Amino acid sequence: MADKQILAAKILTAHGVRGFVKLRVFLEDPENIQTYSPILDPKGRAYKITLKNPIKGDWVASIEGITDRNESEKLRGVELYVDREALPAPEEGEVYIEDLIGLSCLDASGQVIGEVIDFQNFGASDLIEIRPASGGKTYYLPMVEPYVGEINTEERTIRIEPAEEFMA
Repeated sequence: MADKQILAAKILTAHGVRGFVKLRVFLEDPENIQTYSPILDPKGRAYKITLKNPIKGDWVASIEGITDRNESEKLRGVELYVDREALPAPEEGEVYIEDLIGLSCLDASGQVIGEVIDFQNFGASDLIEIRPASGGKTYYLPMVEPYVGEINTEERTIRIEPAEEFMA
């Protein structure tokens, strides 16, 4: 897999008996997944995706060459990536979530209080995972105000408002 890959989708499970899958798409416009096809898994295998219909926030999709449930079931959990260069540049005030990993977390006084190490979305909203500078257990913070403020990708910093309820 190339150095600059962006996670575009994840195969959740098989759907039906004809080889369709349930797909979670992480692109702003999920239908764009078809324009970036074929997309790659972490081992470099290419997949050509065709979206069929939305289903509870995800998509039913077909994958070229996959024609039965047994084949599609083997793809459960596979993450699919797009070359960063194929994606449009983020608009003013926007960033790709992957660009947040490694940013230093600063409090209101400018002190480093941690580092962004990952991100998740469990269904409600995007969350950033923070490793405290003081050590200890990592915690998640919602990617919304008032918890997350200014993001400066040039200086590699992000202003956050620590919240005790998320740090437990």
